[in-house]
Amino acid sequence: MPSESNEVKVIRVPGGINAESIITALHGRGIPARSSGEIVGEIYGLTLDGLGEVSILVPEEYLEEAMAVLAAAEQGDLLLNDSDPVDDTGPDSH
Repeated sequence: MPSESNEVKVIRVPGGINAESIITALHGRGIPARSSGEIVGEIYGLTLDGLGEVSILVPEEYLEEAMAVLAAAEQGDLLLNDSDPVDDTGPDSH
């Protein structure tokens, strides 16, 4: 997703790994999202006093929907849709 002036910050999280899971959840719901943040934290694995924090950005028209997805995740209500792929190849599937 290219940087656009109509993007807004949905949330700020410590570290790129946290950001990637949120972006994946948003993409899975059809919401375009990207991260923006300090490369220093990614290189050194630091999240001190804002260093290494990453912002999740979405187009402004998706903000309300993105906030609803994050709220559902916070409450433990973020469930897979019927159309979401399920990986049944884990160690307990045999």
